[in-house]
Amino acid sequence: MKSLFFLAFAATLAAAPRPNVVFFLIDDLGFADCGFNGGTDIKTPIIDKLAAQGAVLENHYVQPVCSPTRSCLMTGRYVSHTGVYTIVRPHAKWGLPLEERTLANALKDAGYTTAITGKWHLGEFEDAYKPTSRGFEHQHGHYFGAIDYFTHVRDGSHDWYHDDKELKEEGYSTHLVANEAVRLIQEQSADKPLFLYMPFNGVHSPMQVPESYLQPYGALTGGRKQLAGMLAAVDEAIGQVVAALEKKGMRENTLIVFSADNGGPPPGSNTPLRDFKGSIYEGGVRGAAFANWPGKIPGGQRLAAPMHIIDWYP
Repeated sequence: MKSLFFLAFAATLAAAPRPNVVFFLIDDLGFADCGFNGGTDIKTPIIDKLAAQGAVLENHYVQPVCSPTRSCLMTGRYVSHTGVYTIVRPHAKWGLPLEERTLANALKDAGYTTAITGKWHLGEFEDAYKPTSRGFEHQHGHYFGAIDYFTHVRDGSHDWYHDDKELKEEGYSTHLVANEAVRLIQEQSADKPLFLYMPFNGVHSPMQVPESYLQPYGALTGGRKQLAGMLAAVDEAIGQVVAALEKKGMRENTLIVFSADNGGPPPGSNTPLRDFKGSIYEGGVRGAAFANWPGKIPGGQRLAAPMHIIDWYP
């Protein structure tokens, strides 16, 4: 009887429409930088609306720095299994181990269109380590961290690619990854679900943003003012992606996940948590997060149950 039940259950799942999945990973976001987690000095209306319509994950754990978190998301495994304990530096002769089957591999095998727009940060020294060799059919953005938002250069190396081929493209990087995401949504075939992974380089340093985004923040100064503008640009970009999903008729069948990749460094705010990025105190490893799926995840929830970013893969 038990085996018959599970066979019937599996058949039901196979017949059900597969949800699109959009995963927003925000680089160096502080736990309390957004309004939905108590922030008051930076305006994040799009993010806050999505959070209010879904479930805020109050105890969503990540890793203290970026590459380890990305490896956990991509494999569903702790760093003790992958060996990605620290940041993969530009041109380093290592990356996410090639024997790992990534989330993109799994979803591609399940019939999804798979795309990444943003920062990879899991190895690029050989083609086998790049996104299009790790399950992603489409790639747009950069491999390293801490690139210049306008020139897309770090330490003298130009770091901007489309489908893992170098691309000279002018513009602010947050705008460019959003533009590509919107294009992919517009061109998505109706007979396939989409997995869109958007690991923004905002709000990671260098603290750079077009001047227009700073104008609402005259009361802030220094790095906090720059971060406010950068986060406002990310909020706008997320709004563009959500609008594209709605226009395409995909929104109702789309699971949206939002997460920081680690705790924020100064000038980010991790209130009331202790410490910052790089620490194993709560301020380093507890990331602002929520999940939104119309009709599937009831809105207005704040869930205290602990979970880790590895949990999304299964």
